[in-house]
Amino acid sequence: MRNAAIFALSVCLVAICSCAQTKSVKIYEDLRTGVALRKVIPRDAPSSMPPYSHPFSFQLEDLKFLLSTIGYSEKGFFGWSEAPRVFSAEELYRLTPHLVQAFERAAPEEEVLFHLTTAKPGMVFASDRFTSGAMFVKDKKLNCLFANVNIRPHVTEAQDGDPRIYYSGALWRLAKGEWQTLFEDEKGTHHNWIVLDIEAGLAEKKRVDQSVRQELRRRVFRKRPAEGTDWQDWQPDEWIPPR
Repeated sequence: MRNAAIFALSVCLVAICSCAQTKSVKIYEDLRTGVALRKVIPRDAPSSMPPYSHPFSFQLEDLKFLLSTIGYSEKGFFGWSEAPRVFSAEELYRLTPHLVQAFERAAPEEEVLFHLTTAKPGMVFASDRFTSGAMFVKDKKLNCLFANVNIRPHVTEAQDGDPRIYYSGALWRLAKGEWQTLFEDEKGTHHNWIVLDIEAGLAEKKRVDQSVRQELRRRVFRKRPAEGTDWQDWQPDEWIPPR
């Protein structure tokens, strides 16, 4: 486990961004989770480069919801799989508080780096899965760039280069939703880079929350005991004479 943690940290903090050669600032680190800030020094000035909309304040549950909607597909023997979620509920519980802190501390030229190692079920046995990447907010949109998504470190070699140069999506690719897009530049579509419209995403969260509350109210109403409507007072009230 310790070797896996060292490997994960090196991938995330040493080579996440080849366009920058600055030291990272650690926000949080344990054996399975790491979050840091790194200054991005662009070689040119494309739309994806700083300045970013940092520092940025996320509510914890809002950021959890946004990240929980990111799906991906894996290529197997019989084609592409249905799109599961990149982050499990347990991973979001571990990761999101530190991301919120990182975004609040980030400078306009800094991006947020992260990595996760999680034991997830397989066809026979559970195995460690590794996910890493970078995030930044710009123009009211949350950009998530993944270097690795749920790979098996003991089977698949982790990508340790700049995720900004990935395009192909040969073994896995992100799946966009209604208010999500895959980043594109003059060379094509980045299948590892998803852009989330924060306002549209939080509007969707509000609709989901309202739907959940309405369903809970319906369930509570259905469980209430029905009041009787078929009773009759067949006898007159008993009269008690005064003493």
